[in-house]
Amino acid sequence: MKKLIQFFIFIILLSSCRKSESEFIWEKSFGSGTAMFIQTASDSGFIACGEKDGKPYFVRLNKSKKVILDFQDENSGSFSSAWFDTTSYIAGGFSGNKMLLTRYSNEGKKEWEKIIDPGFEISSAKLFYTGGGNLLAIGSAAAESAVSGTTGLLFVAFDTTGQNFSENTVTDPSFLSASDACLDDNGNIFLSLTRKEPTGKSKASVARYSGTLQKIWETNLFNNPEFGGAGMAIETDRSGDIYVAGKTEINANDGVYYNSFMTSLTGNGTIRWSKYLEKSNSGSAVMIDDNNNLLMLNRNCFIINFLETTSGADAGRIRTFELCDSYNTDALSCGMAISFDKNYLLAGTRGGSFYLALKQGQ
Repeated sequence: MKKLIQFFIFIILLSSCRKSESEFIWEKSFGSGTAMFIQTASDSGFIACGEKDGKPYFVRLNKSKKVILDFQDENSGSFSSAWFDTTSYIAGGFSGNKMLLTRYSNEGKKEWEKIIDPGFEISSAKLFYTGGGNLLAIGSAAAESAVSGTTGLLFVAFDTTGQNFSENTVTDPSFLSASDACLDDNGNIFLSLTRKEPTGKSKASVARYSGTLQKIWETNLFNNPEFGGAGMAIETDRSGDIYVAGKTEINANDGVYYNSFMTSLTGNGTIRWSKYLEKSNSGSAVMIDDNNNLLMLNRNCFIINFLETTSGADAGRIRTFELCDSYNTDALSCGMAISFDKNYLLAGTRGGSFYLALKQGQ
């Protein structure tokens, strides 16, 4: 009898743990693939894009989480960023290692397409609306790419009509990747970079470019040559300070592991503070909320860290999946946004599926 009681207690505890793992306001998988990007919409819904079944995919949902529009490009590849207004949707990504830019109507019909080959690998594109019907796309290889030969950054300025395109490249004989970028109100471009010499380990750095694509400064992070790193996400706040997240190697008793990190810099590239965060992880997104709180989304297990902007002090953490093991997981995040009701929209892949979720805010 005692063993039977212990068995039922175990089942109850196990059930409660499983329940806590899925404490979402809403979650949905859309088929095989990865959601790379998510953003709120003015109707209190949101948009997301990425790759589904090997092709670029876009979806828009309303505030009731119902799909009101989706479309899938006929090219192979992925969308990694999107922008829209009342007349159309602009999506950017890659196809065949080239930058892919497209415009779709409100009904999901493709209106134009541009595939740009800079002569080096492109595996993501980040879109920014710069005003007056104009956008900027920034593309590069992924930080994890094993690319030999020339690498670099591709900057494409264009308008929503698809008639005016201006292309500029920054090339490098060593490996160079910009996993993320952001713009300030003065048109300056901030890049979260990964560099790698042919005989060395990858290194994280941060660079600032002017609106005319002149490099103003670049600052290296975690400079110990014995340890590798990568810059994965970046954001600026209202005062002009910069926050960059990524991964860097650290020593452990049983070897060397990647940990996620967050570093803050001033607008002139001086490091203010740096913090190691989650073990066996990488920062995949950074956000500043309306209350000037600093949030970092970890790639493995969708863990969210909260830090004070002035010092980097720990201000809390949300374990999105209680039972998730960062050392061995198929729950991998790529993007985050904050909904109008102050909850957290999450995008990535779970169990190999294009995955979106809404998690209760703090």
